[in-house]
Amino acid sequence: MSFFRSKERRRPHGRDVHSRLFSTVASGLSVVFVATSASSAFAAELANHRAAYDLKLSAAESSADIAGLSGRMVLEWTGNSCDGYTLTQRLVTQLSDTDGGVMVRDLRMTSWESGDGDQFRFEVQRYAGAQLDETVSGFAERSGASSAATFSQPSDVVLDLPDDIVFPSEFVRDLVETATTGKSLMSASVFEGAETDHYFLVSSFIGKPSRADTDAVAKEGVGMDLEGASSWPVQVSYFLPHEHEGVPDYQVSYRLFENGVSSNMRLDYGDIVIDGTLTDLTYLVPDPC
Repeated sequence: MSFFRSKERRRPHGRDVHSRLFSTVASGLSVVFVATSASSAFAAELANHRAAYDLKLSAAESSADIAGLSGRMVLEWTGNSCDGYTLTQRLVTQLSDTDGGVMVRDLRMTSWESGDGDQFRFEVQRYAGAQLDETVSGFAERSGASSAATFSQPSDVVLDLPDDIVFPSEFVRDLVETATTGKSLMSASVFEGAETDHYFLVSSFIGKPSRADTDAVAKEGVGMDLEGASSWPVQVSYFLPHEHEGVPDYQVSYRLFENGVSSNMRLDYGDIVIDGTLTDLTYLVPDPC
C-alpha cells in the first residue's frame, strides 16, 4: 500500500519519535482491538484478547538521524457493553542514533471507555530507561457542546473537544461497520488521551477484503485462525486539527480481520517507516454482560 509522504515536514528522533509511536498505538492500531456493541453480530465477533507485536525499522531518511530501532508492543482488551471496555498497552523500543547513542523508552497506558462511548478514562506513563519521565491522566466526556477532556496530570488542564468527538472503542466500531457495509472511506475526530493539547482528525481508507498473506502467529485460546481468513487492507491518516496544509502527522496501515484483530502493521512518519509483525495472539474468555 502506498503512502503520502511530506518532504517539507520532518520530525526529530528520540522522544518525539517515540511519542508519535505511542500515539499510533493509542489512537491508530490499538483501537482495532476495541469494540462497542453496535449490534449483536459485532459483539459476538469482536474478541477479548491479548496481542504482541515485534517492531523494527523499515526505512529512515538521513534527516531522522536514526540508525536503528527495535521493540515490542503488547495490547490487551477486555470488557463488555454493560461494564465498559478496558485497554492495557505497553510499548518498549530501543532507538540508536547515527552517533552511536542508544535510548530505551517504555510507554504504558491503561484506559476505560463506557459501553455507549460517551466517557473515557485514561492514564499514560512514559519511562526513559527505568526512570518515570512523565504521566498524563484524566477523564474525557462527550456531552454535546460541552465535550472536553479534563486532566488530573498535569493538573488544571482542560482540552475542549468537538461535539462529534469519538474515543477509541467507538472509532473501531465505526471502522468495522464501514468495512462490513462495503464502504471505503471514513472520517472522524478522535481523542485517545496521550497528549494534552490536541485530538486528531482521522481519515481512513478501507480496501476490498481478500485472503492476503498475513503474519505467522502463535495462537492460544479459542478464537479465529487468522491464516487463510479474509481481511481488509486499512490505511489510517492522522491530521492535527490546526494544520491546514493537508499533510498527515503520520499514517498507519494494517490488515483488519472481522473479529477486530489486526496484523501486517506499518507506521509511516514521513522520515521513518516502522513495521510491526503480529507474533502472539491469545484469545481471552469474555466476562458476561
